[in-house]
Amino acid sequence: MKTGTRVSKKFLSIRNGVITSAVALGIGFAATAQASFEQELQTQIFRYATESSPTFYLSSKSVFLTDNFLMKVDGYFESGSKGAWSLDPDPVRNIWKLDPEGLSFIWLGREHPLNFTRNIPVEPMTALGTVWAQNQLEALNPRVSGWVGAGMVHDLEKQWKIIVAYSPVFIPTFGPSLGFSDRGELNPSRFARLPPTAASIGGVVTPIRYKIQVGQLSDLLFQHQAMLAISHDDEEINMDAYLYTAPNPDPVSDPTAAVGVNAYDVNAKVNVNVQFPRETFTGMRTQFKAVPFKPAVELVQKLNELSEHYISITGYFDSLKLNQNLVTRTTNRASFGLLTHFQKQFEAPTLSDLMLFMRLPVSLSNEIEYRTLIQTTWLTLKKSLYWINEVEWTLSKTLSVLAAIRLLTGDDNSYFGDWRDQDSYSVGLRWLW
Repeated sequence: MKTGTRVSKKFLSIRNGVITSAVALGIGFAATAQASFEQELQTQIFRYATESSPTFYLSSKSVFLTDNFLMKVDGYFESGSKGAWSLDPDPVRNIWKLDPEGLSFIWLGREHPLNFTRNIPVEPMTALGTVWAQNQLEALNPRVSGWVGAGMVHDLEKQWKIIVAYSPVFIPTFGPSLGFSDRGELNPSRFARLPPTAASIGGVVTPIRYKIQVGQLSDLLFQHQAMLAISHDDEEINMDAYLYTAPNPDPVSDPTAAVGVNAYDVNAKVNVNVQFPRETFTGMRTQFKAVPFKPAVELVQKLNELSEHYISITGYFDSLKLNQNLVTRTTNRASFGLLTHFQKQFEAPTLSDLMLFMRLPVSLSNEIEYRTLIQTTWLTLKKSLYWINEVEWTLSKTLSVLAAIRLLTGDDNSYFGDWRDQDSYSVGLRWLW
């Protein structure tokens, strides 16, 4: 019997960021006289290639900052039966200074431990970002998730710092939901990665019914995570080396299959036991600030499986201007890079399948900015492409008009190829205040 047990390790997701939102509640802070608040809101109408009716899209970003406290809340909503939503407070943290200059401090809340010492936050398409938990509910715009816990940054002499962090709360990678029905049938959201839906039994194709066994939610959430790192920063380089342990952020399935026969039909029934095995990683990142494009090179090694390692190279430069006298308003720097794993091969598609990317904003005038993003995987038999072209026309200091075209293509079982029927165009508005 062929049961089709090739199930992507991302087939399970914890939908809609409910856990993510809940764990951040109750974190207090002492407000100071210096405080700022910024809000960005986007509304767009999407038209997907496979759908005859439009889809409403809403995203928001709220940032509140004081001398010691930072909170950023990202919201996302897409209408329709294939839509999803997320409300993700990350980071939400307070710091207490241990010296007058604030070079040594203790933090409590939700944050990525290395964001305190890096001049660029940890990004998804880096060696560390690809093995760390992510919020992928907005699948084409993933974000690296912070830990819920506490830590300390201790300043040493000669521009060196030690970072320690601990989290008792495990937040796995959030991805688009498959939406299993009570009968085990699939009702997936738009960018869900689908497991096999049928099996061949004696030459007869029969549907597969799934039953997910997650276990107690408390056993999933309350798991230890810890990191120890050292950082150095001067005029020429920013570097860090780190060691951390945490559960695998992506669910690992252990399926068992059987054939179910009744008076009406024959089904292949698959029981899936979901696990998050513990992993230990070490890594090192160096950014060369005195070199053109300020390249950052990062290498990550999994210690409990020596064949699994990742490398990324990322470069940064200022956005382009057709006229050097233009005043640029973009907050997005241009960047390009490479992310890949080597030696170990993965069955499911991943961001590290020899990913090449380029993000390029171009100021066409003082009111119009063009942005393009190309992400492509080049691993053999897993080639794929995502390309977005977007134009923003600023009407005032707080309001602008957006228009974009998104194209996806690729091989079967490739990172973007699984979504190649989700080409779209969109128009909308963006408010900033």
